[in-house]
Order: sequence, then C-alpha cells, then structure tokens
Amino acid sequence: MRDRKVQHLEARIEAAYQKTENRLGWRFLYSPACVLSGAKVAFVGLNPGGSEAPDDHAEFAMANGSAYRGESWTNQPEGRSRLQLQVLRLFEQLRVQPEDVLAGNLVPFRSPTWSELRDKRFSMQFGRELWSDVLERTSPSLIVCMGRQATTELSGVVRAENEVSMPVGWGNVKASRADYPSGTIVGLPHLSRFSIFGRRESESAIKALFDL
Repeated sequence: MRDRKVQHLEARIEAAYQKTENRLGWRFLYSPACVLSGAKVAFVGLNPGGSEAPDDHAEFAMANGSAYRGESWTNQPEGRSRLQLQVLRLFEQLRVQPEDVLAGNLVPFRSPTWSELRDKRFSMQFGRELWSDVLERTSPSLIVCMGRQATTELSGVVRAENEVSMPVGWGNVKASRADYPSGTIVGLPHLSRFSIFGRRESESAIKALFDL
C-alpha cells in the first residue's frame, strides 16, 4: 500500500495542474517515490518538456529504477539521449546510484518550452511551495539544479547564501555554488545544451563545484 503522504502529494499536484490551462500532462519524479523518505542528493530541473506525455512514462514517480537510465528519450536507446548521458555522468562522479537521487521537476507541468507554459505565476508559486515541503521532508545535503531559473528559485526556497559563480570552460557559461542551512546547492547550465561532464575543459570547474 502506498504511503499516505505520497498519495496526498500526488493528489496535490493533480489538483494544482487542473487549476491551470496546461493540458499536456505533468511529471514530478524521475526516480522511485522512496527517495522522498530521505535522499542525500537532489537533482532538479525546471519543468518536463515535450508536446505530449508518453504512455510509458510515469507521472508521479518511477515504479523502480531511474528514468535517466531506463527510458528512451528523443528516439534514442534507453539512457542514451544527450541529456541522460550527461546526468548519468554527474551521478557517477557523485558516486550515487541514479535511482537513489531525488530527481524531479521544480514545476511538474509539461510544456514544449518554458515560454509556452500556461499560468506561469501560479505554476511557479506552486513549484516553490511543493519543493519547500519536499526538501524539508527529505533534507538532502546536496541539491543540484539544472538551468539558471531553477537554481534561482530553489536557492530562494532553501535560503541559500554566499553564492559563488565560476566559468565551466565553455565560453562565458557559468555554474554556481552556495550554502544553505543543511548543505550545498550547485547550479549547472542546462545539460542538454552544455555537455560539460566528460569534457576536459570543464574538469577543474566540476571538481571545484562538487569538492571532488
């Protein structure tokens, strides 16, 4: 039987989704719901992309395993899309199994691009409130955000301080690192565009960001 708190969270997301004009579905976690009980590492993007919700992709959470390793994205074999490969390399460097990461979306509602998301103000406010509760429950010691907007919003949620930005060895592109009361939050550029993991020019920045 599913945890009542998980059932409540799922119902809460669905109710908020129905309040918006978004009609492409939603997706919250790319890992199993058990990570809500206390994952050490969180990995959070802005919102799920695409123009449709694939039938074989779970809404709330994976039954088991990680979507970054076990799903086919952009017509590639399972775990082989550009974004999946980058995220898996990140997890490998952090020495954490993908299915053990609290991996999800700040705003669960799907849109082809962020600019096409409906009711952005309500959606973002809901995302902040949702993740405030989730992070209080799980208390990860490391939060990794993908993209500047997700980083800014979650940094506010956890009351991050002393942010330091640094170039990642890709032109003017930068990443960031800051402290919050129970850990560290790292902001990365979007890994579907900037493949910094496994790239020699980015190695020193990655080591500095994650104390590797």
